[in-house]
Amino acid sequence: MQVTVHLYTILQRQTPDGPQRQLEVTLPPGSTIADLIKSLEITLPEEALLVVMHGRHTTTTTTLQPHDHVHLMPAMSGG
Repeated sequence: MQVTVHLYTILQRQTPDGPQRQLEVTLPPGSTIADLIKSLEITLPEEALLVVMHGRHTTTTTTLQPHDHVHLMPAMSGG
């Protein structure tokens, strides 16, 4: 199944043509957002990521559906 991932700030992929902000990722059916994060080799801890799907915050245990759009961004904390 294929999903679209939108990456923000430090999660963007650096390429010779500039930052890559959107990726098409193929995953096995039944994959979760945690599986997606692992496949992208994102090393930030789960609590340091903000995950949004369908305009709502969601968790890494959410099961993905074909053609979902997942927005991944580093969580910001004020201090």
